[in-house]
Amino acid sequence: MLLRALNDIWIALRKFDEQALGFTCRAVIVYTFIILAVNLIQRLRGKKYQKIWQMALSICLFGVLCVYMSYLVGLTLSGREPGSRTNKINLEILGTWRSDGTLSQHAAENVLLFIPFGILVPLTTRFFKKWWNLILIAFISSMLIEMTQLITGRGYFEIDDILLNTGGAILGYIVFWAIYHSYIAFKHESQLPLSRNEQRLNRITLFIIQLLPVILMIMLIFGFGSENADNSGALSAFVTEKLLYVVNKLMRFGWTAEKIQKSVPVYEGFVRKGAHFAEFGVLTMFTFVFLYCRRLRNIFSFILSFLLALVLSVADEINQGYVDGRNRSFKDVGIDCLGSLTVLFIIFVILVLIRFYNAHSKVKQGLEMFK
Repeated sequence: MLLRALNDIWIALRKFDEQALGFTCRAVIVYTFIILAVNLIQRLRGKKYQKIWQMALSICLFGVLCVYMSYLVGLTLSGREPGSRTNKINLEILGTWRSDGTLSQHAAENVLLFIPFGILVPLTTRFFKKWWNLILIAFISSMLIEMTQLITGRGYFEIDDILLNTGGAILGYIVFWAIYHSYIAFKHESQLPLSRNEQRLNRITLFIIQLLPVILMIMLIFGFGSENADNSGALSAFVTEKLLYVVNKLMRFGWTAEKIQKSVPVYEGFVRKGAHFAEFGVLTMFTFVFLYCRRLRNIFSFILSFLLALVLSVADEINQGYVDGRNRSFKDVGIDCLGSLTVLFIIFVILVLIRFYNAHSKVKQGLEMFK
């Protein structure tokens, strides 16, 4: 059901590629000029201004948000002719759910549609880092979409859609909240200065939200590993097709839909290996952050993070040997370990740069004291 919901959303979104990219390019250009002008004024007035990397990050996040919002508007409004739906108001709660109380495909699509909203909006705007502000703006945005659909005859006004959209935004915000506070904790443990708006959580709450992603990644790895050959093949083919479509769109290769379909078997193996690499890379990152914020420093946090990835990789391959149509592969263990080591190397470089920054700051402070 989830895969079908994702596929339906994907098919619908493909109609608005040119619209989304065109709007995003124009919006990013305007935003870039605004942010450069604001920072130039701040600098001339002798006030605090953003560094180049901060401006670049802000522009990138704004661009991603624009892509998402343009697709959201296109999917919910632009894709339907005015007056194509007769005016209908459905105020029944859980009316779009199945009779057994589980999510229908329509309900799942409404939840999935707003999960990025809960992640991207607080990432780009400080005001929405507070959960109540995020929930309010998600509710209002969904309400406006439903009312516009009703007034223009482009869709039905359903209270379920508003509740499910808001629920999806809450799920997205939980992801943002966990990542954001882990980032703050990492900054604190690395002795990097915290801004006025960055506050640490108590250690028990922090322990839970940093351990949870590790557990979820382990469940994800073994969940994929426990799928039979047919389901696993269908999923990897689905992902490969979507990736080829995105590459074709970005690089403008001019591939037809038929050529993309024929290319899926060629590239599916690379996507599978890439998934192994990425899964264990992400797992290692979450594990390292968890250990690092428990004050487990130096080589021990690196070794333990890698050992966990190695043990789980071997266990996953052993588990796959008992699944219909699946085989054990020590080559996959090597790819998993490579993903883990790559992330650990990136973390090592980041920590070296942080220590250099801290040492430079201390020297600079010391020199200022003697002036």
